[in-house]
Amino acid sequence: MTKPLTQTERKRRVNSIGAAATTGGVEYALPSVDMDAAISAFLRYCNVRNLTVDTVKYYSDSLGELKRLMAAQSVIRPIDIEQEHLYTCIERKQEQGNVSDTTINTYLRAWRAFFNYLTDEAFLTINPFSGLKLLKTEKKIIETFSKEQIRKLLDTPNKQTFTGYRNYLLMSVLLDTGVRISEAEGIKITGIQWRERLIKVYGKGRKERLVPFQSTLERHLREFITIRGPLDHDFLFVNIDNEPWRMRSMQEVIADIGLEAGIKGVRCSPHTFRHTFARLYITNGGDIFSLQKILGHTTLDMVRNYVNLWGTDVSRQHAKFSPLDRLDED
Repeated sequence: MTKPLTQTERKRRVNSIGAAATTGGVEYALPSVDMDAAISAFLRYCNVRNLTVDTVKYYSDSLGELKRLMAAQSVIRPIDIEQEHLYTCIERKQEQGNVSDTTINTYLRAWRAFFNYLTDEAFLTINPFSGLKLLKTEKKIIETFSKEQIRKLLDTPNKQTFTGYRNYLLMSVLLDTGVRISEAEGIKITGIQWRERLIKVYGKGRKERLVPFQSTLERHLREFITIRGPLDHDFLFVNIDNEPWRMRSMQEVIADIGLEAGIKGVRCSPHTFRHTFARLYITNGGDIFSLQKILGHTTLDMVRNYVNLWGTDVSRQHAKFSPLDRLDED
């Protein structure tokens, strides 16, 4: 039986992106034989697709790690990468000990997109990622705030100060809408539809959606906007210098409020507010389809997790609706 050709033994066409390189008399497109050129071509492709700055940075960082792990195996050309090399990369990350399976999967998703691109563009004839699966990860209980913890958090900021009332409003927005912290950062006053009680936010992948809010939050929004006053930009949340309040600072403030409020047993972060919104929405009678739309999830997978993972709430519902306990009821 004839042995199949390896990547390096196959004649390459010269792709339209990048110059050609000659190796052993065979011409290759530069991204086929130079990792930096391949990464640059892929990132250019991401920019042309108008992916967000954060997404492009994620790919850049992940591919920088791939390059490092490949160099440690003396593999420096994309055409020389085989699936066995990728398995070794995974093992090296696992051996670090402080890298979770979820984090490794984050790397793998970026690497998969990279190799799919190289194969689609004919820089590679064989996709080394083909058939390689993500790691199986444990499904852990999603931690959320109790109602008592929510009250403590909302009572902690000094509402007699601008920053205190702003911090209170931020937590109120997160709790009443379930938006991501990056979406809260981008809220503009002109994006608030008062009559319909809807806020326009920009989610992952530059996807725009409207999220509802209710009367209590409306009152706080109107009051804060009056306190904020007119500025030369339209961002709702601002810092003490009247500049748009950035996501990193928001995260730090919420963590500090958690410490001051004495919150224990749960991470005090914006995303915990998002999970808490989802739990309370479901347990208060909301359906998973409207929850999916509000949260901006593209599939029902995550909202199904919300229904399945809160054991205490499921137990409480079971106590109310147990078929066996209610067998004798008419």
